[in-house]
Amino acid sequence: MEQIAYVPSVPIPASDGEVRPNVVYVVVPNPMGTSLHVPFAAFDEWFLRDRYGEALRIVNTLGASSIECKTSRDSRRRSGVTATVKGIGATLRRNRHQTSMFDYSHVGTGSQPRDPRPLKWPDEPGFGAAVSSVLDNKATAVTINISSTSRHSVNGSLGKKLAGMGFELGISSESSDAVSLHMVAKFPERSRWR
Repeated sequence: MEQIAYVPSVPIPASDGEVRPNVVYVVVPNPMGTSLHVPFAAFDEWFLRDRYGEALRIVNTLGASSIECKTSRDSRRRSGVTATVKGIGATLRRNRHQTSMFDYSHVGTGSQPRDPRPLKWPDEPGFGAAVSSVLDNKATAVTINISSTSRHSVNGSLGKKLAGMGFELGISSESSDAVSLHMVAKFPERSRWR
């Protein structure tokens, strides 16, 4: 963890606009451009969405004739307050559970495969393999699965340490998320592209 001085006259790009004081950010290096600052509390969702976009870019650049995507998300938020006065206590709790799904499909004729490198996430399992499978081995179908689970709590040791330093994590009491992406891309047979 590194604390960087905040200079308001020099805007620093962030995933949600510009960097704000007293918010914890994850600095994401970008091999294709400037590093981006993502709020700590939003990092997992942002990271999954960015990998999803990169997977779509890769299979489209490789000339996919059809793409089927299915995503699902399960999100839980809990917060609560406990108060005790003269030995009598009361607790107020709030729970929120949200489930969402997103489907995307594309069917076309496909195109001549082009090399999508450099890859934004070269260490993401499946991305480099998809490129090699289509360009080198003439694959006609590629499947990519991405999943992420995360849990944050302001009561955790990192949350308490950062709050003591005056930082804000951007989360209430406790949150957990489970997100998955399943993508199947089909490519025309290479013999059609001479």
